[in-house]
Amino acid sequence: MVLRPWVLIATILMQNLEGIDFAILTEKTAWLRGLAQSFGAFLDWPEHESTGKVVSSSVALHHDIVGCVGDRVVLLEGSQEAVSPEEAVFTRAVTVLMCASYRNQVMHMFIRPALVAVALHAAGSSRKEDIYSYFHFLWNVFANEFILCPGRTVQDFEEACYLLVKCGTVQILKQDIVVTESGHPVLSFLSAILEPFLHGYQLVCQYLSEEVVEGLNEKQYVPAVRSFAVKRLLTGCLQCYEVLSSDMQKNALNALLRLNVLRKSKIADQVTIKVNKMAVNQLEDTLGGKIPIRKTVLARL
Repeated sequence: MVLRPWVLIATILMQNLEGIDFAILTEKTAWLRGLAQSFGAFLDWPEHESTGKVVSSSVALHHDIVGCVGDRVVLLEGSQEAVSPEEAVFTRAVTVLMCASYRNQVMHMFIRPALVAVALHAAGSSRKEDIYSYFHFLWNVFANEFILCPGRTVQDFEEACYLLVKCGTVQILKQDIVVTESGHPVLSFLSAILEPFLHGYQLVCQYLSEEVVEGLNEKQYVPAVRSFAVKRLLTGCLQCYEVLSSDMQKNALNALLRLNVLRKSKIADQVTIKVNKMAVNQLEDTLGGKIPIRKTVLARL
C-alpha cells in the first residue's frame, strides 16, 4: 500500500486529540515520514515541497474533520448547537473515528513493532523471552483486530525486533533487548498507537465483569457496551472515544470467544453469551500490565 502524507498527519493527530501547534505537527510529520520509510513504507510524497506546505495542504483538503485555530491544528467539534451530553459525546466520537480510519491505514506497518514496544514496557524485564511472552499474549488477543497470520508469532516478533534495531531504537545483546538512548521517542509513539485498542478491550472486560450477572443476549452486546462506554466518557473515567467503534467492540467479542473467556449457547432462536468472570478479570489485568503472564519459551528465540 502506498501511503499519502495525510495518513501520517492523522496518526499524529490521533495522539494529540486536544490539538497540536502547527510547527510541532510539521516537525513530527517529518520525523514519522522517516520512521515509516525505515520500516519499508512507500510514500506518495509531493516532490520539491517543504513538509510545512505538505501539512498545510493536507489539513486544508480535510477541512471536514480538522481545522486551524490560531497556530494550532485541531479536530473539529461538529455542531455547536445546544445538545445533550450524550449527543456531544457521539458528535465528538464521529470526528475522532473518521480521523482514526485514516490512522488505521498505517497500522499494518506499525502493529508488530508496536506490540514489541508495549511488551518491552509491560514485561518489566529486558530478557528476550520475557518480552516475547507478553508479545505472544498481545498477538493472540489482537489477532482479530489486525492482519496477523496464524502460526507466524515468532516470525512477527523477530521481524519487529529487526525493524527496531534497524532504526536504532533497541539493541539485542545475547538474550536481552536493550532500549537505546535515542529509542524512547519511537517506543513512546508505537505504544501510543496501540493504546486505544488496549483501552477498548479493557473496557469490554470491565463491562462484562461489572454489568453482566450470568450472561447476555448477543444482540444486546454492542448497544450495552456503547452505553457503558458513554457513561465512562461522561464521568471522565475514560478519555478514549475510539472505544465507541462497533468494529472494535465486535473484534473484542470475537477475541474473547476465541480465548475461551466467553462462550455462546443457543436456546431456540436466542444466542446467549456466558461470561467466565475470573478469566475476564485476569485478561483485563494482564492487558493493563498488572499481573505477569506465563512464559512462552521457544527454542528459536
